[in-house]
Amino acid sequence: MKKGVTLRDQVVKHFFNISGDFDEYKRQEVNRIGTNALMMCVPALLLPPIIAIFWATSSPEYALLGIVLFNSIFFGAVICPYLAMASHRAHLTDNEVDASDMPMAWGHVLKSALGQAIYFAVFTYLLKALLNWFFDGDNFVQQLVSLGNIKGSVLGGIFFGVIMGITNWGRLKKQL
Repeated sequence: MKKGVTLRDQVVKHFFNISGDFDEYKRQEVNRIGTNALMMCVPALLLPPIIAIFWATSSPEYALLGIVLFNSIFFGAVICPYLAMASHRAHLTDNEVDASDMPMAWGHVLKSALGQAIYFAVFTYLLKALLNWFFDGDNFVQQLVSLGNIKGSVLGGIFFGVIMGITNWGRLKKQL
């Protein structure tokens, strides 16, 4: 660990994708965003189990499924977008680059997006083959050479790489 940098600061910088120094302004904004997210989570974490208690008397499987789906949808559709928008509005994710270094930064964004696309394509390719083998009982080698698996993974990797490239490109800001 760097001298004077705590593990918490490193985790927070990585979680919020904060570039540069983790100064007092960024620390206050992170604390504000985290407090707001926690206040949104409190009722969402307390009410569904209470509802599930009454629901579980008639069908416990559906009650458990309801809690799991509610939590997944709530965090995926409410909390994660809030964290992304709030950190963007607070300029925590901006990557300030000198005007003379912009072409090099664009090249870095392009290489990063290409690497992320390849990683995503390979990961989904292997994961889909493994899941089909495990759950459906299909032959693992046949799943590895399946044209549908290859095509879906490549298209998913391209889509993921383009989205990540656009996201990282939007974070580049010219430093005046």
